[in-house]
Amino acid sequence: MSHSLSSKTGVDGPVTVIKTYTVPTGEADYFTEAYQENARIMSAQPGFVRSRLHRPLADASETRFVHIAEWTSGTALDRATGNPEWHASLQRLFDDPGLHITSEPASYRVVVELHPS
Repeated sequence: MSHSLSSKTGVDGPVTVIKTYTVPTGEADYFTEAYQENARIMSAQPGFVRSRLHRPLADASETRFVHIAEWTSGTALDRATGNPEWHASLQRLFDDPGLHITSEPASYRVVVELHPS
């Protein structure tokens, strides 16, 4: 598995998780369905704000999805990633023989924010 099962952000303020998933394009629709189990578990965790899974408008031989999730704090994210149900769901996703996933997770904090003026 090329993903992290733990998040130790060390941040008490809001954080954004940005994670890419790359799958062969022929598996993209199936990935979207399979991914939702994992997303539903995380959306029920305290501190969860919002999650979106983005798919490119044009497909190539591989499809790179971008997942963006917002959390009230890194501490809440850290607690959520300790959930055994989430771990099991993530393991099933990556162990699914019908999916060939690579992933690159990272957590971010806002350093510049702009609003319409």
